[in-house]
Amino acid sequence: MSFIKKLGKGLKGAMEAVNSDEFTVNKVKIKCVHCQHQHFELGEAQLNTPGLTFLNLDWANKSASVLVCKKCSFIMWFADSAKKDV
Repeated sequence: MSFIKKLGKGLKGAMEAVNSDEFTVNKVKIKCVHCQHQHFELGEAQLNTPGLTFLNLDWANKSASVLVCKKCSFIMWFADSAKKDV
C-alpha cells in the first residue's frame, strides 16, 4: 500500500474518532433498547404545547434530543440533551 493511501486511511480513522456517533444522557451511555446497538444519528425535535401553538409562539417551547439507531432505526427521545462520547 502506498504512503498516500496509508495516510488517507489514517486521516479517515482520526476523523471517525472526532465524529463519534455514541452518546450519553445524564452521564449514562446510550444503547438502543431494541437491538443494543450503540451508534446513533442525533436530531432535535420541538415539544409543542397547545397554549403556545394557539398563540403562535411555538419557538418558545422546549426541545428534545432525538437519537436514531443506525442499525435498526429505532427512535429514542430525551428531554435532556444528548452529548457525544469522546
